[in-house]
Amino acid sequence: MHNTIRIILLMLFLPIMASAQFYTITKGKDIIPIPDGKPVLYADNKVKAEIDSTKTAVTDTIEAKSKKQRYNSPSALKCDVSTSAKSTLKKSSSDNLPELTIPNLYEEIRRNGILYPKVVLAQAILETGWFRSSLCRERHNLFGLTNPHTGKYYEFDHWTESVRAYFTKVQYKYKGGNYLLWLRDIGYAEDPEYVRAVIGVLRML
Repeated sequence: MHNTIRIILLMLFLPIMASAQFYTITKGKDIIPIPDGKPVLYADNKVKAEIDSTKTAVTDTIEAKSKKQRYNSPSALKCDVSTSAKSTLKKSSSDNLPELTIPNLYEEIRRNGILYPKVVLAQAILETGWFRSSLCRERHNLFGLTNPHTGKYYEFDHWTESVRAYFTKVQYKYKGGNYLLWLRDIGYAEDPEYVRAVIGVLRML
């Protein structure tokens, strides 16, 4: 009698247990890590010291990353410089213009004669959240450039136009000196931690 009850219970619960083993996670939005807390504000001398310590990182070449090295951003894995730098400029089939990748953006920055291309590349990555922001995807605006008269973001037909606009609207004013401090001094971004954030991206490149 007891065995019969056990068999009946097993027959009832076995399909439920078995079905639980086959549940899968469906593909949805990417998981984006949330910062542990607010960044600590530092005095100008701390920012300057950090800028000075990264002078070697502000070179005009992209160094390939080791494949074993971990990335701080999950989307950074898709933008692996070591693998994508080997490929030539990819052309999108629709408009025959380069796709937005780190190597293509870097080459476009250099082609336009923009100084400190690695810093400018880091700015674009930071401003767009690794090319995932709606401003980047919908308006092709890589640098958060706004119209000073209307306060609205510029919209470009292609991301390459945004690179040209960076030179004509921002960098043409640069007269020399530490570029990161110059960006801070002209008020490029409202965030007081902007320069430190750019340095953080530079260290990942």
